[in-house]
Amino acid sequence: MIQKALLVLFVLTALKSNSQTLETVSKLKAEYQKCLDKGSAMSNCSYAYYNQSDSLLNVVYKNLKNKISPKEQSKLKKEQLDWLKKRDQYFQQLYTDTKKQGIFTEGTRDFDMVIYDEEANYVFARVKELIRKI
Repeated sequence: MIQKALLVLFVLTALKSNSQTLETVSKLKAEYQKCLDKGSAMSNCSYAYYNQSDSLLNVVYKNLKNKISPKEQSKLKKEQLDWLKKRDQYFQQLYTDTKKQGIFTEGTRDFDMVIYDEEANYVFARVKELIRKI
């Protein structure tokens, strides 16, 4: 819990400009890779990475929303709700496809790691998309 609070604080202070936000994404990815490179508890690394992507998405969304007109806010909200539906569909399809591939057994740490990694990448793509609008 403390780790998540520190992450949110870090993200909030890093959001001074678009370039700093993109730097935040790069730093989070680098930290994730360092965690994976340790070779232990890799599913925990990917789970934390996904949570970081989700936290950053929320911060970037709020930052953008605060910078636009009420009319644009309404449009952004609809766009975000549409994206959330697509995200949920993508996550479900990802789970199904990963299970069908049979490379990793459902419920194992390796299976979870693959899922969280792909989910985080999907969310970070949205983060970058929103950053370009700021």
